[in-house]
Amino acid sequence: MSHVDTPLEHDDRMEFQLERLILFTDAVFAIAITLLVIEIKVPELHHVQSERAVMIATLNLLPKFIGFLVAFFVIAIYWTAHHRVFRFVHRYTTGLIWLNIVFLLSIVLMPFTAAFQGDYPTMKTPWILYACCVIFTGLMQVRLQVYIRNPARGLTLRHHSTHPDLDPFRPLISVLIFSLSLVLSAVGFILAAKFTLLLIWPFMVLYNRYRYRPLLRAYEQRFGVAA
Repeated sequence: MSHVDTPLEHDDRMEFQLERLILFTDAVFAIAITLLVIEIKVPELHHVQSERAVMIATLNLLPKFIGFLVAFFVIAIYWTAHHRVFRFVHRYTTGLIWLNIVFLLSIVLMPFTAAFQGDYPTMKTPWILYACCVIFTGLMQVRLQVYIRNPARGLTLRHHSTHPDLDPFRPLISVLIFSLSLVLSAVGFILAAKFTLLLIWPFMVLYNRYRYRPLLRAYEQRFGVAA
């Protein structure tokens, strides 16, 4: 006699498979963020060892440490965004799985591009590659959020599709800033290109004040629940 799945069994299996998707994603993020620091090698002192030699060798690593910190927080921000978005997902589709995999492709590329620009901090090509990688990640984040919030796909509860955490405009901020950085580096303004990343914070403050918070208040008033 064949076994017929009950709705409860089907829901349990769906929840388990969705959990596998999220755990796999977390593992990829964890590996990528760990690989960043592996690219920073302990300096080898071939001459007479002295405090001065160690200090000089350490200072020479400064660009790599700066690149590491930038890449670390970029990956951390995208993990936070992924975590924030996927808390609304209660079922998955094949399309969601593949979108998530392509999104992770951009994440696993970051250790290489971050190390490349850290090794050659004054060259424009490494920074252009890194900026393109982050822009790709941001666009995939937008695509994921648009896909998840579409009520026709039924990936979230109907009222969750309008939650401001699924607003696709938020990840566009980093896309725009890194696009500006890419243009500046392409025309030779490498230092200015890197300093444009400081614009992300004030733009996020403005976004939260004039878009996110009003959307959140409207959501809570409409559905009578705290987000």
